[in-house]
Amino acid sequence: MNTTIMTAVAAAAILIALPSSAAELRPDQKEAVEKMLAQLEPSMREPMRAQIEQSVAMLNKEQVAMLVASMEDADNGAQEMTDESVEEEAPAASPEDLAYNKKQYEPVIRANWQAQKSFDAFVDGELAAKCPSRDQYAVFGSGYRYELRQLAPNWPRASDNVDADVAILSGSYAPQDGRYQFDFSKVRTSYDKAKVSAAVASACAQWTKEAAAFHAKAKPLQAAEDFNGLHALEQSSHAKVEPIEAALNEVLEAQAPAGDYALYTALQNGQRIN
Repeated sequence: MNTTIMTAVAAAAILIALPSSAAELRPDQKEAVEKMLAQLEPSMREPMRAQIEQSVAMLNKEQVAMLVASMEDADNGAQEMTDESVEEEAPAASPEDLAYNKKQYEPVIRANWQAQKSFDAFVDGELAAKCPSRDQYAVFGSGYRYELRQLAPNWPRASDNVDADVAILSGSYAPQDGRYQFDFSKVRTSYDKAKVSAAVASACAQWTKEAAAFHAKAKPLQAAEDFNGLHALEQSSHAKVEPIEAALNEVLEAQAPAGDYALYTALQNGQRIN
């Protein structure tokens, strides 16, 4: 089983800051949420529930199945190690060891978070500046509204609280059994503003072209009060947004400082030095 699925989704649960409203989850997604929460410290479970639910809500059934299977594989492996009487319990790190480790990773966590926060604000600003307002190409009146679906790109966003990130990563990802040296050279703290801006501009321009075409078809239907026709036009137009959004998402996910989860990989692959 590819355990990087679990790492990526668990990371996303911390990094993606989505609306606070409760996510609508399928039964398989609810099971995955409970398994992920069980891996956190008890005091962190309820504070992190909403963010984890929002992250898992984005996964399809195949992805959820892979996530659950990978967590079960990890649990089974841990149980097998526990059952082997010849295995000795790993020694706990001393306070000095933990402080040594944290002195390395805490500044990196904070720098990566700050870069991601900057990225989020920049993309939001570019979208607001380069895409038309929602009303410009919509047709609406008393009790009705028809429009081309707005662009809604997704990328791993920074959480609202960097201190919570430090606390969660310290307890869940950083090693607790000794002193380690970490390689954070692949963790990014910057992004290519020009490339991001160009991607947003291209997506907004393509969306505007499709929205103008939608509006041109919708106005005669509106004048004729053909609401069935308007509904059919709106439904058939959704597919035109998807490839535009997918191309933009590809750039945003590649440029997002936290998008490659290099921080998590580095924490899990430190070299023990005592």
